[in-house]
Amino acid sequence: MQYRVGKARGRRWSLLAPMMALLGAMPAAPAMAAVFCVDSEASAQAALDTARTNGQADAVRFVAGVYPLTSGLDYATGQSGSDHKALVVSGGFNAACTARTGTTFLDGQEQVQPLRLSFTGADVVSVDHLSLFRGMTEAGSYYGGNMQVYMFDQAGGAKLTIDAVRFLLGGAEANTGGLYVTGWGSVVVTNSLFAGNASGYSPAASINLTGALHFTGNTVTANSVEAVDASPAMYLHAQGGSHFWLSNNIIWGNDNASQDLSLLSGGIYDLVSNDIGSYSGAPGAGSGGNVSVDPQFAACGLLCFDKPLKRSSPLVDAGSDAPPGGLTATDALGVPRVIGVHVDVGAYELDRLFADGFQSAAFPF
Repeated sequence: MQYRVGKARGRRWSLLAPMMALLGAMPAAPAMAAVFCVDSEASAQAALDTARTNGQADAVRFVAGVYPLTSGLDYATGQSGSDHKALVVSGGFNAACTARTGTTFLDGQEQVQPLRLSFTGADVVSVDHLSLFRGMTEAGSYYGGNMQVYMFDQAGGAKLTIDAVRFLLGGAEANTGGLYVTGWGSVVVTNSLFAGNASGYSPAASINLTGALHFTGNTVTANSVEAVDASPAMYLHAQGGSHFWLSNNIIWGNDNASQDLSLLSGGIYDLVSNDIGSYSGAPGAGSGGNVSVDPQFAACGLLCFDKPLKRSSPLVDAGSDAPPGGLTATDALGVPRVIGVHVDVGAYELDRLFADGFQSAAFPF
């Protein structure tokens, strides 16, 4: 069943339509009992509120465009009446939410966090194909400028999946301008970009988890530490001996950082076929194939923020084709995840058809 919530706004299309055409067909989505098609902050929050209590598995689909946020979006299953059913939150759809045709920007306007998730049960939530942009922590909330996730189910049944999400230009008063996750459960992050985020500590991402993490095929670059004493750009804490797997990632070129990646002792960290500028901590016995080289990012056009690879990059065809947790079918832009002899390292697979003139989503302002 599909619900139409709100009315598409031509103003957003006029800003973005000439600049955003995703490559490839939209991957098939799992069947959902209720599908909400939203095109405003108010309609999106109403859909999330209904999805939390309607007793069904749900999908909330955003029409492509720019959404200037004044409050930010909340999904908190600790509230009365929560059903703890599966939820998929996706962006980039046409006006009918039947096909993915562009990009959805959730713009915090340097005032609010675009997306906040809080789980108190065995919640299964997926977030995909969104650009979380210019988020900022609110007064009294110091972590995760673009996205904040709390997983309170100590039984460990909660699962969060993030795929093809851009964390861009997020800021925080203290900790983590991009993605902040803490709690119990399992987390999967694939094909996502962390760029331009800034904070005093771990500007790109901070994941503190009792459970399993698969962080695969992501690009973490150009994030900035805004503190006198430099901190890591990305911070991971596998609590209580938990196991984290990092595969096929670029974690490189972050500003004023003590390291690009910090692995807090106490857990197991298997690093497979990553390009990491610098890191602290001890990799596990399952690690191998890692390098520390200039990724050679390609220019991708005027006002573009994506980070594709040059044809000459040493990371082309350099990834693991069978990383722990497996590969997705497509990359950050919907290109098949393996085009050449092997998968590329990072969030972007080099599409050889466009190797001499990369086409990408453009900056909307």
